[in-house]
Amino acid sequence: MKHTVEKITPSRAKVVVDVDKDLWNAAQEKAFNKAAAHVNVPGFRPGKAPRQLVAERINQEALWNEAIEEVLNPVFAQVITEEKLSPMYRPQVNVTKLSKDELELVYTMVLVPEVKLGEYKGLEATEEAPSVTDNEVKDAIDQLLKGNAELVLAERPAKLGDTVVIDFDGYLPDAEGKLKAFEGGQANNYSLELGSHQFIPGFEEQLVGMKDGDKKEIKVTFPTNYVKELAGKEATFKVAMHEVKEKQIPELNDEAVKDLNIKDVSTVAELQDYEKKTLLSQKVQQAENAFYNTLVAQIVKNASFVIDESIIQNEAKQMEDNLKKQIEQNGLTFEQYLDITGTKAEDLQKTYLANAENNLKEFLALHEIGVQEKLDVTDADVDAEIKKMAEQYKMKEEEVRSILEKNMDDFKNQLADRKVRDFVMASAKKAAPKAAKAAPKAEKAAPKAEEAEAPKAEKKAPAKKAAPKKESK
Repeated sequence: MKHTVEKITPSRAKVVVDVDKDLWNAAQEKAFNKAAAHVNVPGFRPGKAPRQLVAERINQEALWNEAIEEVLNPVFAQVITEEKLSPMYRPQVNVTKLSKDELELVYTMVLVPEVKLGEYKGLEATEEAPSVTDNEVKDAIDQLLKGNAELVLAERPAKLGDTVVIDFDGYLPDAEGKLKAFEGGQANNYSLELGSHQFIPGFEEQLVGMKDGDKKEIKVTFPTNYVKELAGKEATFKVAMHEVKEKQIPELNDEAVKDLNIKDVSTVAELQDYEKKTLLSQKVQQAENAFYNTLVAQIVKNASFVIDESIIQNEAKQMEDNLKKQIEQNGLTFEQYLDITGTKAEDLQKTYLANAENNLKEFLALHEIGVQEKLDVTDADVDAEIKKMAEQYKMKEEEVRSILEKNMDDFKNQLADRKVRDFVMASAKKAAPKAAKAAPKAEKAAPKAEEAEAPKAEKKAPAKKAAPKKESK
């Protein structure tokens, strides 16, 4: 089939195809027969009318469109096979010549990104040697005990750290200064831990000192970076206190340890050893991840890429769409999220574009290492991992395999990623950590907005924080 290929850019190609005449005629005939089956000619049985009479009742443009659809896929498949092209998406198709005897198609396609690896073996990075202090072990155990604390009624005024059960109604002044209830500012039997900062600043603190049966009016001012409807406004809340509860944290002893239900841990000494090992394991994993990420950054820096901008934009769009879904699940709109976080939509888009480009480069580079080093996932690899999982979860191998079967491709991709990671780590050199230097205490930096997931934003008051497409000429 006669065709020409033109590289519009390093990442885009245009293919002009003069469709084989016999193929085009066969497609038209098939389209005609399909349409004729639904044409009724008075005086003739279906399928028995003369072709000319049937043709007069068929829309020629519709017939050509049907015939074009018939040839689009096979023509495209043949061309990309012969030219060894790898389109990323369905191509854009234009019909540039069209007649009974001639069809010319122009396919414009975005090509799969390319990567040329630089140095990726024997790279050097620093890996910290983690350690765990006694204070860290004590803090971890304290958190376990707090998590196992009981809430009991307290016959006294509320204080910070208590959990209270309240009713509240929120009001804003109207143009005449009269208080009117606003949407989202009411709740009954609401449990709130004082000092948890779930509500807007000043709300929880003003509940301190109230006890069961008390009622109180409190005034608070919404933050300026709150939702537009409430930002910067002073509100009045009428609060009724129903219960005050305090936490009873268990004393650290062997009985309290047993209540934690940690396997093979029943004494204070065993718990301390368990927490020390757990914390050390976490720190070792964090150090390994940091080491690997440093190596990957070097691999990306050493490589060169050809990535069409549209691919990066699509990836960034998916990130933004995921964020919006998470925000909506938190009961906010995207605009409210931007107001609360003080983020500009254009800045967020720039961040996602940068993240998308980096993610694509990392994926391409690591995938290419797998190709170059022939780090294929074999059936034996799959079997070994399934056996390991079966032993870990006390299951039969057949049960594990059955669970994984629906997502076997994803499972194999995970194993492939692990092989590449192990290869990169094994070939790298570990530099000795630099001696820590005493540094002046820095001012706390302003927190950055989370890009990949929706933050726990404050709610309203007192509110908690393939086949190608065708375009005819």
